[in-house]
Amino acid sequence: MACTDWLKKKTRFTSLLASCAILYLSTLVSGCAHPHKGARYDRPFPLGQVTDSFWETQQTNAEAADFVFYDHEFSGNTAQLAPGTKQHLESVALRLEHVPFPVVIEQSPHDARPDLDRARRSVILENLVRMGVPHADDRVVIARAFVEGFTAIEGERAYYGIFGGRFGFGSRSGGRGGFTR
Repeated sequence: MACTDWLKKKTRFTSLLASCAILYLSTLVSGCAHPHKGARYDRPFPLGQVTDSFWETQQTNAEAADFVFYDHEFSGNTAQLAPGTKQHLESVALRLEHVPFPVVIEQSPHDARPDLDRARRSVILENLVRMGVPHADDRVVIARAFVEGFTAIEGERAYYGIFGGRFGFGSRSGGRGGFTR
């Protein structure tokens, strides 16, 4: 009896296999499985097509941030340029005619020092004009920076969090910030 059961199972399997083969061949003949026929939504997007626009937006935003002069690029509460700012200014002057971005002077917090902001704008503007940038007056604006900075407490916590091994989420001693041994 075991032989007849096995023979029945083999026959069912063979007929199922034959049915699948016939179904596959019929789809090939009708053109459904042909790579150049069928609905366009059946095919996946080319590699990177979905994510490329996101990455391009990120790249454009990062490039625009290169044209921001932050508060720390000036000496204290003055309009005098800090030591490393001249190199940044030269980089901006070289690239400015090739990009559509404005040159942004970071506005003081809560617009507390508008006179200082205007003085910083005129220093940057004078330097750009001296470097031969055309229409610099139209491109230099005072505005909030694109990315908000850390508060002192957040900065300290991030700094000491590195030593604690928690990558900016506080120290091992309970997240208060501060170096523990």
